[in-house]
Amino acid sequence: MAATAAPRRWRIGIDVGGTFTDLVAVPGDGSSWSLADAITHKVPSTPHDPSEGVETGLAQLLERGIDVADVASVAHGTTIGLNAILQGRVARAALVTSRGHRDVLQIARARMPRSFDLHATPAAPIVPREHVLETDHRFASDGDAVGAGVDPAELDRLVARLRALTPEVVAVSLLGGYAAREAEQELADRLARALDVPVTSAAAVWPEAGEYERTTLALLDAQITPLMTGYFTALRERLARLRVDARVYITTSNGGSVSIDSAIRRPVQTVLSGPAGGVSAAATAWPGTDMVTLDMGGTSSDIGVLRGGRPVLTTTATVGPHPLMTPVVEVSAIGAGGGSVVWDDRSGSRSVLRVGPTSVGAVPGPAAYDAGGTEPALTDAYVHAGIIDPATFLGGTFPLRGDLATAALARVAEHDGTDDGSDVGTPDARADGAADAAFRVASAGMAARLRTVLAAHGEVPERYTFVAFGGAGGTHAALLADEVGVSRVLVPAAAGTFCALGAAIAPVRRDVARTVRTVVAEATLDDLTAACAELEAEVLGWLRTQDVDAVGTVTLSADLRYAGQPTTLEVELAARSTTDAATAPLRLAADVGLRRFAEQHERVHGFVDAAATVRAETVRASVTVHPGEVRTGRGGSGFVKTGARDVRYDAVPRPAGVWALAADGGEASVAGPAVVEKADTTVLVPAGWTATTDDGGNLHLVRDRSEQED
Repeated sequence: MAATAAPRRWRIGIDVGGTFTDLVAVPGDGSSWSLADAITHKVPSTPHDPSEGVETGLAQLLERGIDVADVASVAHGTTIGLNAILQGRVARAALVTSRGHRDVLQIARARMPRSFDLHATPAAPIVPREHVLETDHRFASDGDAVGAGVDPAELDRLVARLRALTPEVVAVSLLGGYAAREAEQELADRLARALDVPVTSAAAVWPEAGEYERTTLALLDAQITPLMTGYFTALRERLARLRVDARVYITTSNGGSVSIDSAIRRPVQTVLSGPAGGVSAAATAWPGTDMVTLDMGGTSSDIGVLRGGRPVLTTTATVGPHPLMTPVVEVSAIGAGGGSVVWDDRSGSRSVLRVGPTSVGAVPGPAAYDAGGTEPALTDAYVHAGIIDPATFLGGTFPLRGDLATAALARVAEHDGTDDGSDVGTPDARADGAADAAFRVASAGMAARLRTVLAAHGEVPERYTFVAFGGAGGTHAALLADEVGVSRVLVPAAAGTFCALGAAIAPVRRDVARTVRTVVAEATLDDLTAACAELEAEVLGWLRTQDVDAVGTVTLSADLRYAGQPTTLEVELAARSTTDAATAPLRLAADVGLRRFAEQHERVHGFVDAAATVRAETVRASVTVHPGEVRTGRGGSGFVKTGARDVRYDAVPRPAGVWALAADGGEASVAGPAVVEKADTTVLVPAGWTATTDDGGNLHLVRDRSEQED
């Protein structure tokens, strides 16, 4: 009897943006998943209630041949918490802290926001001083209680004062609370029972030393708890209406995902999940590769760095002016987006063309959108230069007006190079000059920022591959690559919905940390091992609540520094499977950690001090469980020529072939100058570059060797 084929299952990823809600369904058999067969879908976002757009989009996606019973999981990335914090639409909060530390939020790190700006003013504290209450309760660095503590009379006084403030949420952050998690949580529980409002313990959110950062994180978490709880509850109800009875995950800022219940308990972990989605997708699709992701959307271009296929995380990210000390995927805004305004800066002795940071937005959009916009955007430069065809934009579903793009660019260049305001050349010639300058300015600004970001990690761009996505990523990636010396660019098949794809295949992940402050040596190895073992047990216990049955990896690391050094480097100490972590005792080797620290210190700082004492400040543990094998291919594909037109991207008009991906057969490669038109993006292949496509529909652009040598 022939074997019965395994039923098709689907992992669905959803990314809610300001303009569109993107959805991607990835098919598989439960243990492996095919990115090449993914179904993508877009619907307009519904800002008044983002879950409405999610329900509408998911219903339409299911109508494209997906049986609701075959949905294995739904993973959702959202910027609701981030937007609420940035716009100040958060719950009214109060803070309880130790006596003498009422000004922890005002003092912060005692730094001005801009060192050389005498007019700079510090950011307003996350809650006003009158909403900060003190109590005689604090802890030493070893967790021992100091002071009188909170007796029933003190608790009654605290409750009465808090009620007078009428907060919607309360955070508790006691001095040294990171070393006494249970005691701080006990006070939070007592206040919650008395006040009947959510009360967040800072040590429960993130038990690491750094009173200002830990307090701020707890307040951010508390402030968005009512909003996020309401949204996730509404999301569950909408999924139930669609009869979706699948595992529901929420993507997180560290590039992973957690169950919806975990997201409700600690919503602050989701605030930067949107930008992390594309980085996570690249890590899963192309493991082991050194990559720089370029997410070029309408407002900005964001980069993420992956070393050896693993996202670089940071604990120094910010949300607006507020620090976010938990590990998040390091994503930096490096420059212009497709909607960035091209403008003439006349503030100096002569006019200078600039690109951004102002954006034309989705409405009215670039001038070529013919929606009332008159300011030219970078997209207008692509249109005027022939890189984007107005008739085939977004697969022909959104026709553009090339004449409006030209007219808008010409107006910017009217006074360029003159003092009397006289016209310089024809409108077409002026628009040519403005477009040429816009490409140079955008590429130069992005290149400078990219080099700075990589230099901070002791890296250079030349050894990395660009992974370009977003609406304009493939359009500008090769121009930026030429500017910085990168010779390989990869444009994913689902470039326009890549962050939603990242949500669909994101691993389940949790990070935890603990401050230890000890010397790294054989004599202290037992204490360091014990701290790591406790964190390992914590993440394994959490994993059992996430409804996953695959084997994952537990990674243990420590923040190390030389004695007297102000900054640390995170160094991996050990990594093992969740099966081994659950059954075999942990063994660390001090010499391994010291050797890895020396190697990393030399790469980042350029020297090693073999005689110096090495100290561990914080130990960390992360557990990661991937959804299974991720396959990027399905069969052969190539290119088919659809036309030709002149394009200009380096101030010289050049005849270029226009190509599309062939469903089967076709040309194996395309030499630049050329344009490859896809439904979700347009990819420029400059002269000196060659494009190929793999069996998953991903485009690979490689700079010719002769060009690299030049």
